[in-house]
Amino acid sequence: MKILDLIPVIETQGIAEAIEDRKKLGKILEEETGGLVKLDVLSIDKGTASIEGSYDEALNVPYILKNVKCAEKNGYDAVVLDCFGDPGLDAAREAVEIPVIGANQAAIHMASQLAGRFSVINILPETEHLIRSLIIKYGLIQNLASIRTIHVPVLELENNPELTLKKAVEAAEKAVLEDGAYSIVLGCTGMSPLVDAIREHFDRIGVNVPIIEPLRAAIYTAVAVVLAGLAHSKRAYMTPREKFRKLDFDF
Repeated sequence: MKILDLIPVIETQGIAEAIEDRKKLGKILEEETGGLVKLDVLSIDKGTASIEGSYDEALNVPYILKNVKCAEKNGYDAVVLDCFGDPGLDAAREAVEIPVIGANQAAIHMASQLAGRFSVINILPETEHLIRSLIIKYGLIQNLASIRTIHVPVLELENNPELTLKKAVEAAEKAVLEDGAYSIVLGCTGMSPLVDAIREHFDRIGVNVPIIEPLRAAIYTAVAVVLAGLAHSKRAYMTPREKFRKLDFDF
């Protein structure tokens, strides 16, 4: 089984640790499944260095679609969109027949299954309305306890990991103890290197709730979908009609 982890931004030093985390996860997956699952990691070659709003998303979606279509042509069984904003998810599903899994959708559904009520640890104020809109779209707004924002841009998450972790831990603890969350969803796939430390903190204070890292939620969802022989409905995500389209590259 070949799964493409598509990072929908251009590669910069700001996401170096996150990329290493994904390579580590790929090795773990291959070992855990006896070589059944192979995870490849790819970032787009043009676009923005991070997605922190609708503007960034709009600029990057054409390059996301280009890589999703290439993945299908190159024999991948599924694609995971490695961003909590699920950029271009619906369009990607229209473009291909292999499963395309969004990190947000996978994570909040997993949280709802395991806990019912969840809070999202968000990075910036400008992404809060995007997250809330997606949760409404996916039909789970009634399960949202809160969105707690730590005010750290994507490309600064790795600059001061101790401070980022401190802010994330404080926000997660308040979400559970003050907002009534039964599960925590990290609101950026760039937070993936923090998940173990956050879980360890909750263990120390005796709080037993699922801490859901969206990239892993999406990847394991993709594995399950492929093993079940399923994909998204082409009645819901219909293949685009043939028509004249003038683009900078061949789709």
